[in-house]
Amino acid sequence: MRRAFHIIQQRRPGLAAAVVLTYAWLLVSGLYPSALHAQEKSFLWKVSKNEKNVFLLGSIHYLKKENFPLRKSILDALDSSKRLVLEIDLNSASAGSAQRLTVEKALYRDGATLPQNIEQETYRLAAQRAAQLGIDMQVLNPMKPWFVALTMMAIKFQQLGLDPTLGVDRYLAARAKDGGIPTSGLETLEFQIGLMDQLSKSDQELMLRETVAELDLLDQNFNQIVQSWLKGDGASLEVLLLASMREYPDLYQKIIVDRNRRWLPQIEKMIAQGDDAMVVVGAAHLVGQDGVIEMLKFRGYNLEQQ
Repeated sequence: MRRAFHIIQQRRPGLAAAVVLTYAWLLVSGLYPSALHAQEKSFLWKVSKNEKNVFLLGSIHYLKKENFPLRKSILDALDSSKRLVLEIDLNSASAGSAQRLTVEKALYRDGATLPQNIEQETYRLAAQRAAQLGIDMQVLNPMKPWFVALTMMAIKFQQLGLDPTLGVDRYLAARAKDGGIPTSGLETLEFQIGLMDQLSKSDQELMLRETVAELDLLDQNFNQIVQSWLKGDGASLEVLLLASMREYPDLYQKIIVDRNRRWLPQIEKMIAQGDDAMVVVGAAHLVGQDGVIEMLKFRGYNLEQQ
């Protein structure tokens, strides 16, 4: 995890922001759909081959009430699908089990503490930021840097009025449950938490340090992300979500590329079997040459943005 959290003049989101967008379940601005032009498309594709298809949607994990209802094309895609497939099955993973699994990985098990595992200056900056956020740093001292970083991001989001329970994936999972549409996951909660916990000690510290540095930019950054998502603007989202992460190839490979490649055969199987499914993954996984969209095009599938 060499990283993606640079605060540059373009003020693009850094690594921590990109990771939180990918892992919102562990714990975006009020742009109104009505402001969009009629010709603009949603971040939804119909993927087809041999008269069989699935819908593929890129998700934003944090939104505001003002962003709802979602576009009709998205809701129609779900209502016409026989199954909703998410990164993890949000209708089977309870909040309690998610919290327990996360804390089990986040806690040092050898009696070590956060200040023993990061530089003194990093800890000083983290403690200063924690005080600003109203967090008791003593509570975070037994935790690993990746968890401390995500905790700070989640609390800052909350202060900005951003709500993970209003994320696209959670909203659609609830709608599917109400409509009797079965749900499943491309991977497990344990796998996702493990990805964070397997980051090197230096990468975790860098993630924490850059999180502390960029928190004040979150409001502006996420305004840009949500605006691009609402417009279905994949080129802008690629820059906003991936430009910084690509500066750290190991992290980019592990968090984005490897997972995309693991998902691809699952999506192809759904199409071949005529599952009529809707697949919803983080928007960062659909954009760019390593994204699922380009992978499917390369394998001969027809993709129509809706």
